[in-house]
Amino acid sequence: MPFRRDKYTAVILSVSFAFAVAATWADAQNKPAIPTQQALTSRLVVISVNGLSSDHILRPERYRHRVPNLIALRDRGSYAAAVEGVYPSLTLPAHATISTGMLPVDHGIFSDHRFDIESGVVAETPFSEARQILVDTIWEATRRAGLTSASADFPLTQSAAIDSRFKISEGLGPVIELIEKKRVNLLLMNFTSFADAQLRYGVNSKEALAALEGIDVKIGQVTGASGTESTLIIASDSSRASVEREFRPNVILAKKGFLTVDGQGGINSWRAICQVSGGSAAVFIKNGQDEKVVAEVEKAFREIHEKPESPIWRIINRQEAARLGADPRAALFLDAAPLYAMSSKANGASTGASGVRAISGYLPQRAEMRAALLIAGRGVKAGVRLEFARLVDIAPTISRLLGVELRTSRGRVLNEVLVQ
Repeated sequence: MPFRRDKYTAVILSVSFAFAVAATWADAQNKPAIPTQQALTSRLVVISVNGLSSDHILRPERYRHRVPNLIALRDRGSYAAAVEGVYPSLTLPAHATISTGMLPVDHGIFSDHRFDIESGVVAETPFSEARQILVDTIWEATRRAGLTSASADFPLTQSAAIDSRFKISEGLGPVIELIEKKRVNLLLMNFTSFADAQLRYGVNSKEALAALEGIDVKIGQVTGASGTESTLIIASDSSRASVEREFRPNVILAKKGFLTVDGQGGINSWRAICQVSGGSAAVFIKNGQDEKVVAEVEKAFREIHEKPESPIWRIINRQEAARLGADPRAALFLDAAPLYAMSSKANGASTGASGVRAISGYLPQRAEMRAALLIAGRGVKAGVRLEFARLVDIAPTISRLLGVELRTSRGRVLNEVLVQ
């Protein structure tokens, strides 16, 4: 489809910029936010478990794993049967959304790694700094209200305005002590071992389920230390999908003459290039106004998409991507077919065996990408099942529980599960 900066995209970019400027101006004024409602809790623990699906909590018998602490929280709290994430459904864009209630087009974390559209280079190191988030965060709202916060390996909190930081790899002792003695108001934690095991061994492998059981033990320790006066939120970035093969869209672009590679497969020059994000790929055009190139690139991928057993499940045009809040710089996105992942390789065959067993990054509406959400404790009703929620709803719900003001949000407060 021909590239154009349509009015809808322009509005999104303008609004996102306005949000960022407004937040910066307000910070400069150093005016604390005034809670609009009374807090429902004074101690909130937010635990993200990468790769966790709602099925692992709602139907543990399907996996034959032992997660008694997650089940206990489910039974005394409320939960969502399905949670829609962001696009691409990767760890860092998802956590930026959990922290802000905004979509990637707003907070600026479009993938796990930054893509430089001028050079076509993907940064080797992932996003990590809080300053890379362009909008208001829940830890900033907490600080403005005079409350304390802490992070235990929570993504994108490096150099954040957070009072304490811990590494889970060094043990939960300091975290437990913080909960029991310092009574921190907001504690953010992240566990990655489950997703890491899925990536290496497979979605339902014994190694992955053993890792989840280990996380459940740690959640039990945190729950025990938190006591009855605390509130807990368990969430995930997205679930993971099984992978057997990979598709290499940059090979197609090289064969069509849109990029050139050296003898080692390194890219020398390009007119069109793909940034791979697990199960999806963003297609960038060097001259974004070259409608002819955009049309030719889309035609090349549609020819593959229309073949039987194609490795491309869907092609998402710029207008559809805008509705998802994805990177507005991309001309289009490719979503991989089931059992396929995307690869950044630019030489060799266009498909091949995958080096990983499970991955994320696909469209968030796909059932295999649905995330998990569980809320229990003070200020939360018991036994409420939400058929559907979104990652953008978590931050405004956190702000309501703590009685703090989050300046911007696309999500809503999940009032159905809260004691008003």
